[in-house]
Amino acid sequence: MDRKNYKLKIKGGNKLKGVVFVQGSKNAILPMIAAALIPKKGYTVIRNVPPLNDILIAFDIARSVGAEIQYFEKEQTVAINASNLSQVELPVELTGLLRASVLFIPPVLLRMGKVKLPSVGGCPLGERKLDFHYRGFVRLGASINDKDDFEISAKDLKGNNLYLDFPSHTGTENLIMAACLSKGETIIENAASDPEIVDFGNFLIKMGAQIKGIGTRTIYIKGVEELKPVDYVAMPDRLDSGFFIIAAGITKSNITLIRSELNHLRLLREKLYQMGIKLVQEGSLVHVIASEKLEPINIVTCPYPGFATDFQPGIMAISCLANGKSYIRERIFEDRFNQAYELNKMGAKIDVIDSSLAIVNGPVKFMGTSVTSHDIRAGVSLILAAIAAEGETIIDNVYQIDRGHYAVETRLGQLGADIERIPI
Repeated sequence: MDRKNYKLKIKGGNKLKGVVFVQGSKNAILPMIAAALIPKKGYTVIRNVPPLNDILIAFDIARSVGAEIQYFEKEQTVAINASNLSQVELPVELTGLLRASVLFIPPVLLRMGKVKLPSVGGCPLGERKLDFHYRGFVRLGASINDKDDFEISAKDLKGNNLYLDFPSHTGTENLIMAACLSKGETIIENAASDPEIVDFGNFLIKMGAQIKGIGTRTIYIKGVEELKPVDYVAMPDRLDSGFFIIAAGITKSNITLIRSELNHLRLLREKLYQMGIKLVQEGSLVHVIASEKLEPINIVTCPYPGFATDFQPGIMAISCLANGKSYIRERIFEDRFNQAYELNKMGAKIDVIDSSLAIVNGPVKFMGTSVTSHDIRAGVSLILAAIAAEGETIIDNVYQIDRGHYAVETRLGQLGADIERIPI
């Protein structure tokens, strides 16, 4: 894959108009790629798969353990054949780039009886412990050796009662995968209930898993002998939807999103309505009706169905243009305000009180300058500010943005934004 970095050059001030297609959900697709390694023969086909950096790294991890990956970028479809898995060690040069590499633990463990995981990477969002993943594997009968590289082994897994201290997205997916082929019944308490979890659960059920309670805080799984390859269309990415919705709002524009689902965006919809932005669902279309005047907002990030932490940086950007003080409380990650310092370079007046509270003083006028994308969602907030800014903005470290949103310059450009990708 191409891991070269780029800059984005954006000249702000253009109104947006037209129609944009929402990509497939990265956070639903990543565990599907991992689970596609469980069937012992045949091709699993996943459709609506965008060429995101994180997804391309996941393909490389799957290849590194012996899976055959055929990705058709134009059709956004991948075919995965794991008939000949041959390796138990996940390569550090790849796992260090992708936190979701932990999702490959259950399939390799189930197929090979052992898995080695040297390290995991991803967004720099503070301490994100993996203890509850590993404790869950032990409860199912695995043994762990962490003297050198992290090694997990198991001959036969047995169902058990599992509990997550925090309703972790990847923790829930990992334990569901492991439980699907464990003997007997497993109950997972305090499970994540996000739409992506539901889509992944439906994917596993189509493969032959016996799962009940998906989308609730308690999931019941009855182990089966095997999972079979399937053909599946991944759900639309609600975070990609949110990005374009806020892009319309911050530029006071009306646009339409293709293949978006407001049922996945209920709280974002309500908060944007409070700001003056209306969202209307029409079949698979979502119409965004902007307001010339934005009202301030208060948000508190929480696990689903609460306000998603991934929407917080974008809301921070648009709040800068609201008429009054907005209060943003971050309850998920301790380093989720990286974008505040970059937005302040552009003219924002954001007071970061501590790692959990930021006060946005609006309205301000964004001015173009040079800024850096520290993580996916921080990068998104900078794009949002840049398309509303006066003058030219240069955004560095676009690799981070490409991890979560594909071809932003093409899709925003189709809506009328003046945005260009520049190789470094």
